[in-house]
Amino acid sequence: MLVALFIIVDDDLDHPIYAEPHPDDVDSEIWEKVCEVVQEVMEGDLRSDGSTVVDGKVLAWRAMLRNGLSFVAIVDGGVTSGAVEKYLKALQRQYFDEVDDVRRPEREGVADVVVEVIPPWEDED
Repeated sequence: MLVALFIIVDDDLDHPIYAEPHPDDVDSEIWEKVCEVVQEVMEGDLRSDGSTVVDGKVLAWRAMLRNGLSFVAIVDGGVTSGAVEKYLKALQRQYFDEVDDVRRPEREGVADVVVEVIPPWEDED
């Protein structure tokens, strides 16, 4: 159900801290919306957390403006916006608890942090 997950510093969309799958492998319309959301949040033109529907998928984000980090998830399969936002909140908390330098983490270790957070829609199964 989780289509894609990104952790981005500032608006460096070319080099996310974490990207699964790689942005080149994400539908171009959805990736353009991710880029637009991150840029608007960093510029203060959009709330730091929220969600929207793009091409039938929920695109949710949670940004920590003080640190310049954005957590973005794309989900399909009937998952609610609230569930995705809850997941991003838990992921953000885990990330800040586990990562020493949040803006420059050891990228190989970020995947270990991500897999520790169980999406609420998978927890219900």
